Amino acid sequence: MVADVPLTSGLLGDRWGRVWDSVRSNRAMDARWLRTTPNQLLNFFAGSDEAAALHGGLTHSGQEVKRAAQASLWKVGRSGGLRAAVKTAGAWRGAGVVGSAAAAGFSVANIATMDHEKEWKKSKAGYLANYAETGFNASLTLATVAPNPVTIGLAVGTGVVYGGLKVVEHWGDVKKNAGGAVDWVEEKASEVGGEIADDAKKLASSLNPFD
Repeated sequence: MVADVPLTSGLLGDRWGRVWDSVRSNRAMDARWLRTTPNQLLNFFAGSDEAAALHGGLTHSGQEVKRAAQASLWKVGRSGGLRAAVKTAGAWRGAGVVGSAAAAGFSVANIATMDHEKEWKKSKAGYLANYAETGFNASLTLATVAPNPVTIGLAVGTGVVYGGLKVVEHWGDVKKNAGGAVDWVEEKASEVGGEIADDAKKLASSLNPFD
């Protein structure tokens, strides 16, 4: 049986979408190997396009969902239940959801248990970074469950804020390490420049008949 393969490109783009469709529709992908098929293995790891198309409804732009990566697991779950959502997610995406959700939980627990006054006095940027980290992990979970421009934009935005606050918190170390890197580059450039100058002198000397 040939797998149910969507003809639209989805999130992969037209070119790579056609490549993906071509691979999935190849009869060899449904040849049984050790009681399973290559397409079944792809469904396990990357998610089932068939389940996504059946239960995913429409994307944010009003197009029918054709690929597992496009599908909102929330919509799929509401339509087809937990089993359909798990099939659509696949192992890789499922692990991402679990990992980011666990990270968000740890971030919340950290905020709930820390000494707020002490952490604020220690580093205002570090203190605010705890909240930014929580927002980033939560938005990343949301974007993984229900990918669309809004959730992905939130994940990117909170990630930038979190990264910026961590840089401010450790600015002294950043300057120190950056200064060391600059010194290293200057030292190496000086060495290379000296070697080039010496080679140039040797070349000029060998070409000078009066030397």
